[in-house]
Amino acid sequence: MAKAKLKQKEIETIAARAPAETHPADGPSLKSHWPEKRKLIRKMRDLYEKRLDYEIRWKAIRDYQLPFIGEFDNTADKTNPARRRDLEIAQGVAWLAAQVFAAGVMSGLTPPSRQWFKLGFSNSAMSGDIEATRVLDIRQEIVSAVLSKSNFYNSIHSVYLELPFGQCPMAIFYDPSTGIRCVPMTIGTYALGVDGFGKVQTFARKYEMSLAQIVDCFGQENLPQHLQQQATNGTGLDKKHTVNWLVESNDKRLPGYMDRLNMPYRSVYWLDKSQDNEFLYVGGFEEWAIPVARYLVNGLEPYAKGPGWFAEGDSKALQTMKKDLLTAIEIGVKPPMKGPASLLNNGGINLIPGGMTAVDDQSQLFVQPLFQVNLDIDHASQEIIRTEDAIKRHYSADLFLMLDSVDNGQMTAREIMERTQEKLQQLGPVVERLQDEFLTPIIVRIYNILERSGAFPPIPPEIQERISDEDIKIEYISPLAQAQKMSGLVNIEQALATTLQMAQAWPEVLKKVDPIGTLSKYFEMLGAPAAMQRSDDDVKKLIEQEQQALQEQQQTQEAMALMQAAAPAAQAAKNMTEAANDGNPAMAAWLGMGGGAGEV
Repeated sequence: MAKAKLKQKEIETIAARAPAETHPADGPSLKSHWPEKRKLIRKMRDLYEKRLDYEIRWKAIRDYQLPFIGEFDNTADKTNPARRRDLEIAQGVAWLAAQVFAAGVMSGLTPPSRQWFKLGFSNSAMSGDIEATRVLDIRQEIVSAVLSKSNFYNSIHSVYLELPFGQCPMAIFYDPSTGIRCVPMTIGTYALGVDGFGKVQTFARKYEMSLAQIVDCFGQENLPQHLQQQATNGTGLDKKHTVNWLVESNDKRLPGYMDRLNMPYRSVYWLDKSQDNEFLYVGGFEEWAIPVARYLVNGLEPYAKGPGWFAEGDSKALQTMKKDLLTAIEIGVKPPMKGPASLLNNGGINLIPGGMTAVDDQSQLFVQPLFQVNLDIDHASQEIIRTEDAIKRHYSADLFLMLDSVDNGQMTAREIMERTQEKLQQLGPVVERLQDEFLTPIIVRIYNILERSGAFPPIPPEIQERISDEDIKIEYISPLAQAQKMSGLVNIEQALATTLQMAQAWPEVLKKVDPIGTLSKYFEMLGAPAAMQRSDDDVKKLIEQEQQALQEQQQTQEAMALMQAAAPAAQAAKNMTEAANDGNPAMAAWLGMGGGAGEV
């Protein structure tokens, strides 16, 4: 399973750079260190040129499969966003399959109704430190609460809906009211670049905003001079302007400076046709702020291939077959007719039900179809169904709808679980990539934003000392992630079952199993919260207390047994003494009492 590290020391250093009510990005910038705008424009132009070949495929996928997604230049997407986009589609099975795919990934990978990730320590020895683990559990609950309060789940569903194109970025910004604000980017509005390791480290976007929106977002004082005058006069507020946004690794960082220009990633906004020294905003991010969800990536390509790529041929064939079938049905119902030319003088042939066509009785006039259509409608319909099923398989819609077709009356719960696990493991590589490239940077970003803003409660000094050198890892416990880990849990269950069966004949095999260690590993793989577990020290103390109580109970029982064994002898001695006192000379002599046979 993909794991990411949040370095605790690094987070504390970032949090200590600025007052609690501010963020590093809010510090004063050094205008003398602003980037060179011409280089930024050239880089953005290169990024958009490199995506031209991909853009052809994206438009084809949209035209024949997902007509309601995307925004492309040189189309009416911007000038007439309300126009119909599905004119090439006669059968919309791909759109329905995409809906099922997005909902399935949402519920399987990031379900809003349950916990789908867990924070832990990379050092396995720290798993026994329950106090430290509970600190991470509290922070995990805060992160989860922020996800629920913000627009995260609505945004990430939009991301999953765009995955058939191959990829979808989602920017994450700080928001003072909800903690974070997510902005998914639709296909056609962005360009990507990767580093030498294939990681997306460059993001470019062009989009249109009205002058009023630009003022709201960036402030009137940051506008070019001529637009400041328009904003002041209240003219042209509805006119659209093209905003350019470029985010990349900051190779111009100056060591020791705390301003927003010296962060690991540079973020720059500017307007088209503005002057070289005119920027809407120049800043940066402490961590990568625009994670990109990608489906299938080849080598060092920045763009991925998704279900829409694989279903493109079937989707185009489906539209052709559907249109041909509808045409054949229409011709069969209303075939083209032939008849004498004289009928044209009377207005032609009336094909309306109940209509009348006038003909001359003296001639042998008759009307008949121009040709016969002998199409096998059933065969064509079956071929359409097979093509639809193929598209659904490309989108994994059959996988996510599998449980709907399970006959619960004939299958046990165990069989259902195993069959579900087998199906879900088919998405294993996609799940791994989404966790590693997309979800992990999201959690890292949100965690650091909350850390810098002081949203986490303070850590007790004694715990802080223990975890200051420890790295934090992210574990995923969503249904899809657990389906992949289920094989490990099944191995533990099978090993225990086999041990218990053997113990019926050979009890000594139980000594092979460490129950505490086995349960701890099982809890770890399940992602059980720390609140339901005791620390190793507490368990040790409980075992010692039980052993001591058992020992004391055993000693008490032994003392009681001695007392019970001594009771008959004491009673016999008492009886003998009473008999001697009653004048029994033999008993008295035997006990050594006076009054024996030699006495008068």
